Amino acid sequence: MIFDGTQKLIGTGAQAEVVLYQGYAYKIYKSSYPSEWIAFEKRQQQAVNKAGLSPVRYYDTDDDHIIKMDYVEGCQLEKIAITGDLTSFDIMADAFRFVHGKSIEGIDMPPFIVTAGMGLTDEAKAFVLPVIEDLCSKTDSRVCHLDMHFLNIMVPEDLSSFTLIDWMNARLAPPVFDYARTYVIFEEFSKEALEIYKQKVLPGMWASGVSEEDFESALEVSRIIRKREKNQ
Repeated sequence: MIFDGTQKLIGTGAQAEVVLYQGYAYKIYKSSYPSEWIAFEKRQQQAVNKAGLSPVRYYDTDDDHIIKMDYVEGCQLEKIAITGDLTSFDIMADAFRFVHGKSIEGIDMPPFIVTAGMGLTDEAKAFVLPVIEDLCSKTDSRVCHLDMHFLNIMVPEDLSSFTLIDWMNARLAPPVFDYARTYVIFEEFSKEALEIYKQKVLPGMWASGVSEEDFESALEVSRIIRKREKNQ
């Protein structure tokens, strides 16, 4: 695919950059990024579209390393959070409730337990997989974003709504793993934000009946998987 020079860079990441071009966003991956992972990301987006979790549609291009996407107006919630506006945490809490409230019937998305062990040592798998199996036996699985943080929540200027982006990590799992994943991200980047997260977001999880013991187990699973990701 050839751009005419009018594209505008609007985002960068470890494996891709995003440009705005003729009213659409284009995600341009590095040539070294596996095309099968890009195809998987497209299927993930189709699944969340079907579940009513995201209005953003993906479109094929003539380059298998470029995805055309509907452009989301607004800004990342990070822009609001860094001002100290605690509304950002209320929006995150609403986002968790929104995602976990959707039916998983007919959703083509892998269960967390199927992919959680990828890249882990045998020792790590021996801990992670039984914990997931145990928590799945206690709680119904829902769609979990599993990368819920302020950069993946888009909001308009008036903060009247939100749109979740980047569903690559999404899996069918007990919601406790979604809350745990975000906890670990805050744990890494901001102790202050973590304390606010505990006060304003985690009550929604506790209200669902999750025990402290089960949450601690989910946290340890999330830490192990996060460490694997950072070492890739």
